[in-house]
Amino acid sequence: MGILADFFVATHEEAIRYANCHLESDEGEEIQSLLTPLEYKGFTGLEIGTLWAILEGVEWDVSRHMPESLFLGEENESWLERFPDELVQKLAAISPQQIESVASAWANTEELNCDPQDLQPVIVDLQQLSKRAINENKAVYLWGCL
Repeated sequence: MGILADFFVATHEEAIRYANCHLESDEGEEIQSLLTPLEYKGFTGLEIGTLWAILEGVEWDVSRHMPESLFLGEENESWLERFPDELVQKLAAISPQQIESVASAWANTEELNCDPQDLQPVIVDLQQLSKRAINENKAVYLWGCL
C-alpha cells in the first residue's frame, strides 16, 4: 500500500480536524469536502525537506529543512506537518521554467530516485496550494499515513 500523503491548505484548527477525521469517521466527509486534499503516495516531511533545500540551492540540513510536526498518531502510523512560511513562499515563486530543473534535482535525491516527469505535477500542485495559502492567509499541510 505504501505511504499516503495528502496535501491541503487550511487553518491550524482545520488541519487538526483533518488529522483527527481519520480516527472519527463521522467527521471525515465534512472536513475532506471543505479542504479538498490532493492525494499522493510516497511523500513524507523528509521528501518535502529535500525539495526545500533544492529550492534554496543548498545542501539539505535536518535542523533547517523539515516541515513543522504537529501531530503524530499513537503508533506513529500517521502524522501532520505544516509547511513553514519560508517554504511556502519559495514554492509559490517557482517559475514555469524552473519546474523541470527542480523536478530533475528532486527526482535524483536518494529519498525519491524516480522519473522527474512524475514529480512535475506534484511541484505544480504544491505551487498552487502555496499561492492559495498565501492569498487566504492559511498554511500548507501534509497529512501522511502508513
